[in-house]
Amino acid sequence: MSDMGDLWREVREDTKKHRAKMLEKADTKGWTQHSPYHFSRVFGGERIDWWPSGGKAKYRGRMIYTHRKVNQLIARLKRQELNEPKR
Repeated sequence: MSDMGDLWREVREDTKKHRAKMLEKADTKGWTQHSPYHFSRVFGGERIDWWPSGGKAKYRGRMIYTHRKVNQLIARLKRQELNEPKR
């Protein structure tokens, strides 16, 4: 039984390291920080909540999972913001 306990302790430790690495890599400039792990920003009048350490975001009432999909969404929103005419 101790082998399984050791395995899960190792998995949890690896997960913590991965999340810390992803949080460190995240470009949070221009984002409002709500906690060490939760950020938000408004693009085109719509708010996106972002958890960079876990690779999650909430946009238009839907959760988006995986770092790749979340990063693609944020990149698209930033491009749209740059192309939007100023009011």
